[in-house]
Amino acid sequence: MTTELYNLELDEVSLVMAGDDPLAKVAIIKCRDIEKEKESTMTEEMKAKLKPYLDKGMSEEDAKKAYDENMEKSVETIKAENERLRKALLDEGYKITAEGVEKKAPEEMIDVDGEMVAKSAIPAPVLKALEAADVAKKDAVLVEKAKETLPNFDEAVAKSFMGMDLSEDQLAALKAADALFGKMTEEVGKTDTDGDMADPSAKLDALVVKTADEKKINKYAAYAEVAKTKEGKDLINAVHYKKED
Repeated sequence: MTTELYNLELDEVSLVMAGDDPLAKVAIIKCRDIEKEKESTMTEEMKAKLKPYLDKGMSEEDAKKAYDENMEKSVETIKAENERLRKALLDEGYKITAEGVEKKAPEEMIDVDGEMVAKSAIPAPVLKALEAADVAKKDAVLVEKAKETLPNFDEAVAKSFMGMDLSEDQLAALKAADALFGKMTEEVGKTDTDGDMADPSAKLDALVVKTADEKKINKYAAYAEVAKTKEGKDLINAVHYKKED
């Protein structure tokens, strides 16, 4: 007669070559401990991240959910801040590249009827004409300034000086030379046949004129030649001493 056994707890079921009951059957079922598996797969790093939530009494599942939600919010906040900084940099004229952030070259501007306009906003043919007109305008200003400041100089030479960044001392020296050139162009009124004039300015003028005639050069070059000689240096010094007196 078959006997059924219930509520048995077996510690071991062994397989043998020939059992006492060849017809006996044993069903073996292994159950997974889900909670234990979750605990085993959670790293120490993740536990540390979830600790603030777990300390509030949350379950691991709720803590993980709250952590993920906060991380998503943080990512969105960082994206928004990054976009704000990016826009601020672009507005300030910076250029953002794969290599980093660099200052963009300033926009070239041109004066159009008293208003500064970006060159990039003007068609090429129009820009070319405006640039030519701007050059001509600046040149005319230099010429006018040269005539006013150094009227006795050669115009091209005076204009080149006006285009330089001259100090006050340099400008004063040029004006003194200009005044001297102007005096040279005036009629002397009288000449000393033996070359021994009483006025050093008249002597210097006569010497410059003589040098210019002999060497076939202009008065400016002649003045430079005279200034190299001992006689010329003495006369120039005498002229300056006379002005100081």
